Amino acid sequence: MAKKKTLKSYNSQLTKAKSAYNKAKNTYNANNKKLSELKSRRSKAKTTTEKNSLDGKIKRATESTKKAKGKVNKTKGTYNKAKSNLAAFKKSQAAERRKASLKLKKKIIAKMQKDKPGYWKAKRPFVIPKYPRSINSYVYIDNTTESETVTTDLTTNSIAPGQYVNHYTQTSPVQHQIDGKLGGSLISKMKGLKEQLDRLKRWSTNGTETELHHGQRQSNHAVLTSVASTYDAPRDNAIPVSITIEDVKWAKSEVSKKSKSKTITKKSNNTGKKTPTKGTRKTNKPKAGKYLTIKKGDTYWGYHVSFGTSIAKLRSWNGFPDKALPIGKKIRVK
Repeated sequence: MAKKKTLKSYNSQLTKAKSAYNKAKNTYNANNKKLSELKSRRSKAKTTTEKNSLDGKIKRATESTKKAKGKVNKTKGTYNKAKSNLAAFKKSQAAERRKASLKLKKKIIAKMQKDKPGYWKAKRPFVIPKYPRSINSYVYIDNTTESETVTTDLTTNSIAPGQYVNHYTQTSPVQHQIDGKLGGSLISKMKGLKEQLDRLKRWSTNGTETELHHGQRQSNHAVLTSVASTYDAPRDNAIPVSITIEDVKWAKSEVSKKSKSKTITKKSNNTGKKTPTKGTRKTNKPKAGKYLTIKKGDTYWGYHVSFGTSIAKLRSWNGFPDKALPIGKKIRVK
């Protein structure tokens, strides 16, 4: 029976393949350097005997360099395959973990209905990770108040007459706040309630993707942005708590990668100047202005706030979609 491969074995294969590839490259570089030195000496040789001797050495060095080059290509292929195998294994492992998490989530829901039927029937809000790791990965909140906030920021810079005002605003994700308590029944244990509070704090600190169910509002993709506990009005067998959960904003479209057009040039028979061949076009040089490299989270609105350039002008200069600026590309901002 074939032994099941693990992450450790794939990492070990990658390490060995990388070591062999680096060793082959070093050997090739050493042989190539030696060959260059022999050729240099051959060009300076004066006697026939010395030239013949160097010719023999150059021939042997050329063969060694050729073999070393072949070894480099072979080990490089093995190294790339090892990297590909490791990436594929990690991807399959992630898919298996997600599948297992979804199965576990069904068990958690069944456990919640069994352990706290009153909370379930009353539709008390509860928070659960998108991909839970343990059977206790959930927190019920005995809510007293719920509120929802939508915030839209307007630029502090002046807007030119005739411009669309919505081009100068940015809306934050919907925030849902729940105030209430953990526990509160006679059978609640403070140790377990503190563990639940720590669980909420950990999810918030780690930026864990969570789900909010029941209550006045539900969300399948959210992050806990705030977890607060107040002790000014202590209650028996309960911990007062206030959480803020924020919806994740997903991009609606992806920027298609455009292949860069290369300009092929050839000499003209008459002038000797390089001119573009038919079917090609000259690549335009960047116009004078301030250019930046797009980073994660950058938006036209953010550039407008920082540099005062209108969003309409940013669009016309760059042509990127508003909600999907391609990370790593150059963008003109001024």
